[in-house]
Amino acid sequence: MNQTNRILIAATAHHIVRKTQGGMQVFRDGQDYRHCIHHIRELRETNSVAVHAWCLLPDRIHLLATAERQAADISDFMKSLSCRVTMRYKRRHMGAGSPWEPRFRSSPVQPGQWLLACMNYIERLPVLHGFVKTAFHYHHSSYRMRLGKTHIYWLDDAEDYKRLGHDAEARAEVYRDYFNAGLCASDRENIERAVNTGQVTGCAYFERELRGK
Repeated sequence: MNQTNRILIAATAHHIVRKTQGGMQVFRDGQDYRHCIHHIRELRETNSVAVHAWCLLPDRIHLLATAERQAADISDFMKSLSCRVTMRYKRRHMGAGSPWEPRFRSSPVQPGQWLLACMNYIERLPVLHGFVKTAFHYHHSSYRMRLGKTHIYWLDDAEDYKRLGHDAEARAEVYRDYFNAGLCASDRENIERAVNTGQVTGCAYFERELRGK
């Protein structure tokens, strides 16, 4: 699997990254972030895509999402989201052309520990990039929502996350402890390598299993 031959698979979580060209800042203030978050929430319903985690940085979008019906729904979802952000960028910031790289990046994620590690990585990105000292203080990711600190909860919880507790509060408590324990360097490197090269996030057995589908 690579970026010239990207494989998307229905009913499998994918780590998806949409980057701008040359680090261009497409999100410049709170309104830009809220606009994109609104459309992530809306488009996940119209495209039958379950969104398990997300994070917006000034020059990129990270998602952990599953196409519930057919694999092409992920592409349709990303095309619509990218288009809406681009239109706003051109109108509000006088941008010319598309700010995005030609293609979004994606990596199928193995259920279980790798899925939770990928959630951890995505919601930890604001800290890794030095925007905040703690993920709780960043308002443009799913972390605060996961902990019940937003007015509305619209995350589509993956089965592996649901197994952490009997209700939303219990799951959030277990996940917070897991998150605070940190992410080991090797897991972080594996997640980044996989999504940047279009490889599987997980073990060799999982990759063979996907190739057989």
